Amino acid sequence: MNTASADYELIIIGANRAGISVAIDAFEAGVEKLAIIDSRDDVEVPELNGEPDVRLGSRVESIREDGNVTVIGSDFEITAPAAVVAARAGVESVAPDYSIPESLAPRIHFRMPDSIPVEDDVLVIGSGETAAESVEDLVEAGHASVVLSLPSGAFDQLAFRTREDLLRIESDRKATIFWHSHPTGVIDADGYPMVTFSDRRTPDLVFDHIIYNIGTGTPSKHLERLEIGVEAVSKPAALYVLTEEDPSRDEPELAEMVFVSPGHAWGVIHDRHFGHLAKPHDLKARPPLVYAGLADRLRDKHYNATITSFENYHSDLWILRVKPDVGDARHDPGQYANLALGYWEPRLDGIDEHLDEAKTEKLVRRSYSISHPMLDAEDNVVKPEDIDGVEFYVVLVRPEGMDHLPELTPRLALKRAGDRIFIGAKVAGRYTLKSVTDPDMDVIFLSTGTGEAPHNNMTAQLLRDGHTGKIVSVCTVRYERDLAYLETHRRLEKLYPNYSYFPLTTREADTINNKVYIQDVITSGMLDETLGHEPHPDKSQFFLCGNPLMIGIPEWEGDTPSFPDPLGVCQILTEKGFTVDHRGVDGNVHYEEYW
Repeated sequence: MNTASADYELIIIGANRAGISVAIDAFEAGVEKLAIIDSRDDVEVPELNGEPDVRLGSRVESIREDGNVTVIGSDFEITAPAAVVAARAGVESVAPDYSIPESLAPRIHFRMPDSIPVEDDVLVIGSGETAAESVEDLVEAGHASVVLSLPSGAFDQLAFRTREDLLRIESDRKATIFWHSHPTGVIDADGYPMVTFSDRRTPDLVFDHIIYNIGTGTPSKHLERLEIGVEAVSKPAALYVLTEEDPSRDEPELAEMVFVSPGHAWGVIHDRHFGHLAKPHDLKARPPLVYAGLADRLRDKHYNATITSFENYHSDLWILRVKPDVGDARHDPGQYANLALGYWEPRLDGIDEHLDEAKTEKLVRRSYSISHPMLDAEDNVVKPEDIDGVEFYVVLVRPEGMDHLPELTPRLALKRAGDRIFIGAKVAGRYTLKSVTDPDMDVIFLSTGTGEAPHNNMTAQLLRDGHTGKIVSVCTVRYERDLAYLETHRRLEKLYPNYSYFPLTTREADTINNKVYIQDVITSGMLDETLGHEPHPDKSQFFLCGNPLMIGIPEWEGDTPSFPDPLGVCQILTEKGFTVDHRGVDGNVHYEEYW
């Protein structure tokens, strides 16, 4: 490193979060002489561990390299062994690789629109700093429903200050982030964009607006943002341009420049120019690794809710309630919320997961349908506002027979009432009672295990509303002890003549409905006998939640379904004239995988 004749050790052009993140990393590593340049004169530079030379309102006119990098502006000329360009080119994004109906054009945006009504649901799709800024702008404008969809691996590419801001926004329940479920298509649903997702556990969701922030910047575009022409850059081998994603290398005049994501910038710069300085932390996962005493700080930083009750029905089956710090988690019965705990939390089984360092301070998340207690001690149907938080019905997932280690429930098993937890900002899901439009309809709930959670919530809603048609709930478990709500269902049957509950067990003899599966309830005539008639597509609505093998989810070729083996409920009902929900078609058979 040639520093003898240089003014600084590092020059950063652009005082945005990406540039400031590099500055913080550099100071923590031991860099002492650093300059930050920004053409804006109103930008706020936070207090740093070091003392940079901050030049605001100064425009860079050219950059050249001759031993050191020389940055020339309208009123200065300074040198350093390396310089960083922290200006992004993502002003306008490109269309995704799937088609979007032309009818949705007013609700699809490829740059941040001037205004969106604050009551509208907004989905932001993107991978870089621009997408994150769009989310922050929407939250700051007062939007209560904002979702960001990040592609896999994008989080680590972001500047660490951006990562911290996103985690804070999510922790404050001001936005929801889809970390592992990404859009695969957009459908016109009565004039609104309905988005399909890569993870089958994420249902199709309808939004008022979609904002695409898929970066389009070529290398020269990043320089143009600073009003630096390509011709003004001479042999920039030590000029590091922070990009939203890997740009193409089809600009030969810039071939020697180094293009790197904000999240990995300092690692590259350190290894090339500052190898004599120690790396202060793992550069791929910031903040530092978990060490003694850090867990409480991480809980304070990430958790945004309290467990108000935790009932162990037995060692592997729990009913818990979670109360968010902000808001009340209002929802439609049948919808779900995300719960999360940090990877730093201990596991019940004590298994060493051999976590890589990038995971140690992150959250492990899972979606859970919201359950409901249904009855209070005086046999009144409980209203959602009558309970302290929202209720979840959770089974401990054990690793036996699995091809991967369960991550969340072995940590949740050690929690108790009063402990802190994370709950996602957006309660979501299309698995609701919206199709039950006639109070005389038959409503049949079919579930496996804790998949009956949303059906408990739906049942309570129907009974509160005075539903007069038959309501039948069937649940399959291995053993009778796995029915935490059994006593409540029996009380409901006595109170409401139109309600019937069928618990089925599959692994014990001489007990309730032993060795009867849900498919058998339909094919054997048990359901017909309970209803007093055969279910009819015009007068019956089916809701299926739980094991995909029970549901038998079809694949669709147009409107033609193809059913899996073994025989599932969807195929049985289709052969009886029912229609399974699928893209663009609202049927009378609705399902939610819960596995």
